[in-house]
Amino acid sequence: MRIGEMLVRMGVLNQVQVEEILEEQGSTNQSFGTLAERMFGISPDTIERVWVEQMQDRATLFDAQRGIDDSARELVIRRQAWQFGIVPLRMDDGYLVAATSRKQLPRAVRFATRVLGLAVQFEIADDESLAALLMHQYPIRGMDKSVPAENGLSELFRKAA
Repeated sequence: MRIGEMLVRMGVLNQVQVEEILEEQGSTNQSFGTLAERMFGISPDTIERVWVEQMQDRATLFDAQRGIDDSARELVIRRQAWQFGIVPLRMDDGYLVAATSRKQLPRAVRFATRVLGLAVQFEIADDESLAALLMHQYPIRGMDKSVPAENGLSELFRKAA
């Protein structure tokens, strides 16, 4: 579902306003969310919440069999990976494919859009798989596979941040 449709469904915009934004978007190439904020005073938090929901709808399940391109790892430093719960997997048709968990998705989306500036397709991993990916791609001394089970992933992220 598109952001405009989601905002209409929420009662934040009406269809006429969506059409006005789309018309403006065609001539300015600005994002729908930016224009909704500027033209109709929609809060950035509302736009972000809708965008995260849209990303969640588009996300696929993480599949370790697809492999990880080591060059994608260079897009994110260790602190960022752990802080925002994001593991770049590969580039695919101009998109970054990255793993995160359902819980970490909002943080990963914010990071990807504000810092990386790339279009991202997320693959959703369970907490333990994401922790294992983080430990494999961005190891931290003293961490091993038993840490997620003992402390829980949220505790890991807090300690690593």
